[in-house]
Amino acid sequence: GGTSLIEMFHKRCKDEYVTDWWGGKKGRPWHRSFHATADSYIREYGRDVFDEAYTFAVVRHPLARQVSNFFFLAEMCEEEGSCSKNDRLIPKKVNGKYISELTDEEKIQVFHDWIEKLYNKYPPSSPDHYLFGSKGHGNEEWDTFSSTQTSWLADETNSNKIVVQKIFKLEELSDNMDELVEAIPCLRTKKDDEVKMVKKNKTSKYPDFMRFANNKRTKEIIKEVYAD
Repeated sequence: GGTSLIEMFHKRCKDEYVTDWWGGKKGRPWHRSFHATADSYIREYGRDVFDEAYTFAVVRHPLARQVSNFFFLAEMCEEEGSCSKNDRLIPKKVNGKYISELTDEEKIQVFHDWIEKLYNKYPPSSPDHYLFGSKGHGNEEWDTFSSTQTSWLADETNSNKIVVQKIFKLEELSDNMDELVEAIPCLRTKKDDEVKMVKKNKTSKYPDFMRFANNKRTKEIIKEVYAD
């Protein structure tokens, strides 16, 4: 998903693609361009700069996003200390290589257990509810940020107003990048007849996300949290 697209920008748009950090002073958290919301970009660079730029976002099915995130985090938690304070509540028994040793049925069950645990720890009424969806990456200092993908795209003055110009669904972008390439020409090289998203995913293999949709409680939680 995002990792694949960033890899393409690094390789194909070396002169155009710029990364940045901001914040980190007077008690403020650091913001990283790779994980910054539209709100954070607007506050850092100004409304005029943001409005003049071509802005887009890539979203995915909420359940697919949670499944991918869980297995990515479990894979990265190679040892207890590597997950910092583990505020995403990844169970130690699946850290690192152990997640890959589970059967598909065990992977599905440990995911459902994790969703229930996350929801109980960070219910919609919690000030830390954003942690149900992801770490804050500094964005949690703004009231517009929450667990939903919509909150990454919202206006600083109205959490219900989407300010990016174009929203791509990952499932569709993976098969057809024509519109994005037309807007960002550097993504196409001279060797390309057709641009395809680079497949770059370090996460261990896991069952298709629709196999995780059969659990009634998980479905209820996902529907409630991502209702918008």
